[in-house]
Amino acid sequence: MNHTRDYDLLKQQLATRIDSQRIITGEAERLAYGTDASFYRLIPQIVLRLKDLDEVIFAIQCCREYSIPFTFRAAGTSLSGQAVSDSVLIALTDDWRGHTILDEGAKIRLQPGVIGADANKYLLPFQRKIGPDPASINTCKIGGIAANNASGMCCGTPQNSYKTVDSMKIVLSDGTLVDTGDKASIERFKANKPEFIGGLKHLAETTKLTVSSPRKLLINTGLKTPQATR
Repeated sequence: MNHTRDYDLLKQQLATRIDSQRIITGEAERLAYGTDASFYRLIPQIVLRLKDLDEVIFAIQCCREYSIPFTFRAAGTSLSGQAVSDSVLIALTDDWRGHTILDEGAKIRLQPGVIGADANKYLLPFQRKIGPDPASINTCKIGGIAANNASGMCCGTPQNSYKTVDSMKIVLSDGTLVDTGDKASIERFKANKPEFIGGLKHLAETTKLTVSSPRKLLINTGLKTPQATR
């Protein structure tokens, strides 16, 4: 397979709907995106800076068509290297910083480009804050906070990202959009993706079983305990 040709074709297709200035292929620019806060380095073939949800869905569908992997990057503050890629790296423009205060500050709707500390500033007049408080909250963005299930020294697991998220708009790898805060969207998703829903239910049941049986988990992972060696 000619991977270079695939990337060239992908770039051409992306350029039909995305401003070419936000399709980055220059060597120096790609090098700059090759690191995050970790010590890992991967130089992407293409960097996309996308301005709205339609562009995100389009880019995902294009990558899927050519079987080309893609990775999302928010602020790149993680120490684990999940914001680097040697394929397609998708970053967001500054258009993703919208927020809406709901229920007198009991909830806040945030776009993924909002910095965590800014979210807390918006909630300050209501004497509230978001649940997670990662060490990089002055820099990291909501997209990364949610994707990594960020916690923090003060919130622990009871108030981490997963425990405090009310709803979320999610784009799947085939470009399907589901809004978990919209009942109609959920019903459409269930009707169109029954196998996916079945797989999620099986995964949830397996996870709950594993958590409730820690001894079994230790045996399966090869960790030796007195119970496992008897």
